[in-house]
Amino acid sequence: MCALLLLLALSATPLETAQAHLKAGKLDDVLFALDGQTFTGDDKPKAAALLGDAAKAAFAKKDDLLALQFSQMALKLDPKQPAALETSARSAWAQQQFETAERATDTWIEVQPDNGQARLLRAQLAVDNADWQLALDQLEKAKLSGADAKKAQALKAKAMKELSDKRSSQSAIAALEKQIAEAARGRSAGSDRAPARPYVNPNTSDVIIYVTSWCGYCRKAKALLTARKVFFTEKDIEKDPEASKELALKAAAAGVKPQGVPVLDVKGRLILGFDQGAIEEAIR
Repeated sequence: MCALLLLLALSATPLETAQAHLKAGKLDDVLFALDGQTFTGDDKPKAAALLGDAAKAAFAKKDDLLALQFSQMALKLDPKQPAALETSARSAWAQQQFETAERATDTWIEVQPDNGQARLLRAQLAVDNADWQLALDQLEKAKLSGADAKKAQALKAKAMKELSDKRSSQSAIAALEKQIAEAARGRSAGSDRAPARPYVNPNTSDVIIYVTSWCGYCRKAKALLTARKVFFTEKDIEKDPEASKELALKAAAAGVKPQGVPVLDVKGRLILGFDQGAIEEAIR
C-alpha cells in the first residue's frame, strides 16, 4: 500500500502536487512544488489560478511576503489573473504602497468590472488619496450587500462631505498663490536694499509640513515621516493664516510656486507635493 502511494506521488505533476498542498493548507510546499516550473498550454492558466488562490490564502494568514511572491508568480503567467490582482492590491495597500495598489485594482476592475469588492477597494484607495469624486464614481457602480454595503455607505457619506469641504476650501490655495506673488513683488522691490533676513521660525522641528485637512497626499507624507521616525511640525494653511503667510514667504524666497499641498520644509529645503524620493533623500 505504501509503495502504491509513493508511486502515485511520484507520478503526480507539479500542478497536481501543488493543488494537494494548497488543499491541505501547506503554502510553503505549494511554493516548493511550483517554484522554477515552466507551464505551457492549458496548464499555464491553471497554474496562474492556483497561485492566485495561494496568494489569497497567504494574505488571509497575514503572510504578506508569501502572498506577494505568489501573486507575482501568478501575474507572470497571467497578468490579468483576478485573485492575484486582488492580493497584489490588498498587500500593497497594507504596506502603504498606494500607487502599486491603485494600478493592481484598476487592472482588476478591467478584468472584472462587475466585481463589487474591486470597486469597493478602489473607492477606499481613492478616499485615502482624497480623490473623493473617484470614490463616489466607484461606489455608484459597486454592487454590494451586507457588511460591504454598509462600508460603501459610510465611504460615500465621507466622500460627499469631504468633496463639499474641498470645493469650499479652494480659496485657501488661491490665497496662498496671491500671498506668494505679493511676497515675491516685495522682495523684488527691495532688491537694491540690504538683503532680507532669511525667514527663521524658532522653536520648531527641523521638518515642517504644510497641509490642509482634506489632502490625501498630506496624509501620505505624514505617514512616511512617522514610519521613518522623523519628528515634524504640522501646519494647516487653511486654519492658520500665519502658517499660510509663513509658507508664502518661504516659497517667494525660494522662487517656487506650490500648486497645492503638501509642502515640506526640511532644514530650509522646500519639497513640493508628495515626492517620496525627495523626502527620503532630504531626511537622511
